[in-house]
Amino acid sequence: MSKINTAVIPIAGLGTRFLPITKVVSKEMLSILNRPLIDYAVQEALSAGIKKFIFITNGRNKSVLKYYGEDLLLEKYLKRNKKTEIFKSIKKITMSKSKIKIIVQKKPEGLGNAILKSEKYLRGEDFCVILPDDLIKENNCTKELISVYNKKNACVLGLMKVSKEEVDKYGIIEPSLISGRNIKIKKLIEKPNKNIAPSNLAIVGRYILKNKIFKYLKLTNKGSGGEYQLTDAISLYNKDLETWGYRFRGKRYDCGSKFGFFHAQLDAALVDKDIKVKVKKLLKNKGEIK
Repeated sequence: MSKINTAVIPIAGLGTRFLPITKVVSKEMLSILNRPLIDYAVQEALSAGIKKFIFITNGRNKSVLKYYGEDLLLEKYLKRNKKTEIFKSIKKITMSKSKIKIIVQKKPEGLGNAILKSEKYLRGEDFCVILPDDLIKENNCTKELISVYNKKNACVLGLMKVSKEEVDKYGIIEPSLISGRNIKIKKLIEKPNKNIAPSNLAIVGRYILKNKIFKYLKLTNKGSGGEYQLTDAISLYNKDLETWGYRFRGKRYDCGSKFGFFHAQLDAALVDKDIKVKVKKLLKNKGEIK
């Protein structure tokens, strides 16, 4: 069993639900207070022991290398003006170019197609996938999934319960065995109608994948939305090799939607040391909290 050293982070989406701002700011660079969504994903991965990153982009978003690269002029300014804490925060996010690989998905053909493009750079290694739209706070979901992977030596998917009315927005699993938060998966269905959904256990944007998944990605036909779906490839894989799910701890925000993005902003503001008192006062004055 290989160690999980690499995170594949797909960021090729055009962010149409956030137009017009995403004409000039790629979706993964939209910020929760002063940190972009991509940084929450990367810091989660680093804290889980990930060493290298493969970003699947659409060719237009050039911000990742700039955000994680050195900015000597900015660093010089911060040092000269004794902005020590800000300088430290900038240095903390800086990564060597050797740790980052950028791959271009020329046209939107789905998450399955995006992941397939990373095959030759993984060199046979198992890996994790993190979707920045799914912001998960309070617990490190990737670290939890790696722990299950280490015990099961299998693909592991992040799961959460959703309402019956929401099952058609997610990949949904049918469990064959439930042991606490560990769930052996019998079947996966991408965005099923609520009347045929086998459960309300939804797959969210965290995966630990065995390298053998690439065999099944190549066998997958276009599915929901006319795109190659990762869920469909995992479903094929699951017919031959076991797949597990883990109902993660922590709070998930759907930052691919306006409301989820706003919710994440609000909760971040309520715990931010610089503004939380003012934010609580503002909400109290509006009658939102007591």
